[in-house]
Amino acid sequence: MAVFQALESDIRALLEDGIATGRFSAAACAVAIGGRVVVELALGTLATHDDDGERLPAEQQRLVDPETLFDLASVTKVFSAHTALALADAGVVDLDAPIADALPSYRGGDRARVTLRHLLSHTSGLPATWEGWREPLADWLARHPAPARLTATPLGDRDALIADLLRTPLEASPGTRFAYACTGYNTAMACLEAVSGRPWHELVAERTLRPLGLGGVTAVPDRARTAATEFQPLLRRGVVRGDVHDEAAWSLGGGAANAGLFGTARDVLAFGEAIRAGDGRVRGELMWDDALTGVLGRPTALADGGLGSALGLRIGDADFMGRSRTARGHTGFTGTSLQIDRELGATCVLLTNRVHPSRDGASLQPLRARIADLVADTAAAS
Repeated sequence: MAVFQALESDIRALLEDGIATGRFSAAACAVAIGGRVVVELALGTLATHDDDGERLPAEQQRLVDPETLFDLASVTKVFSAHTALALADAGVVDLDAPIADALPSYRGGDRARVTLRHLLSHTSGLPATWEGWREPLADWLARHPAPARLTATPLGDRDALIADLLRTPLEASPGTRFAYACTGYNTAMACLEAVSGRPWHELVAERTLRPLGLGGVTAVPDRARTAATEFQPLLRRGVVRGDVHDEAAWSLGGGAANAGLFGTARDVLAFGEAIRAGDGRVRGELMWDDALTGVLGRPTALADGGLGSALGLRIGDADFMGRSRTARGHTGFTGTSLQIDRELGATCVLLTNRVHPSRDGASLQPLRARIADLVADTAAAS
């Protein structure tokens, strides 16, 4: 249809402008409307800078293709929420039971009232980030002055890091505020590992990736197929590529619940379409319905413009969802986003490496919102 061709042309022009102005070197976009994939674009180059942060000659820059993997950053949380909710739906864990049942460090005071529902809806009272990786990493770097570039984390005692994470004090009583918290998702990960006795990456594969046929999503990407992210010389990582950009997730071994997955636009779109179809209680209700009214006991309009949050997805966040107030979705710090609209029958995935070679570039929110509005207009017209 001509309307779909126009949509692809408009999105291509926006992405080409982003590449030409240096906002990112790599971009992929996939859109489905009415269950049909109508846009699938892959543009740019995997990296413009080498491992040492030096500019690559044009002839050494490899082109992006539909099989390119992008660091999904916090879009990982949507996969993590699905995994946690699938475990709850199977009776492995209770969403409303205190996590203290599995985590002794949560016994006592307000912490004893924190539940998995609180963690997945960002209402636990935990702070946004956990910084417990910084001191041990700085200590390791000081004791190992050799200049070799790090890929895997040198912090081998994950249990000690998780124990430190689980000592993070609350900033508010559970169920009294909404405040986005990576810390909460990694605490949920620790809880579910404790309950199941299995590592997180196995749970994600078993409960989410394999059942939904998402072979293009992984925590252990092929570096040669992966778009580069940031140049991090102070952490001795060089240009990060094929390893998770998020430092907390990297310190925990890579595949954490707050970040750590890599994916192709095609497979992230397939995941979004599965949520849009809404089969079963997990994708049909728990990941879609507003969770904040039940938890906070008040209307869900938020100061930042968002209308609320399901268990894993923001609702009506105008900053990146454009005009739609019925869409659900999530963004990732590296320049990624997923947006799903059941009313319009549309799903849109945008993947970029906007932190390459530096995180200091302009916000991607206007671009996300512009593409979202183009998709919404096309869906309404088709």
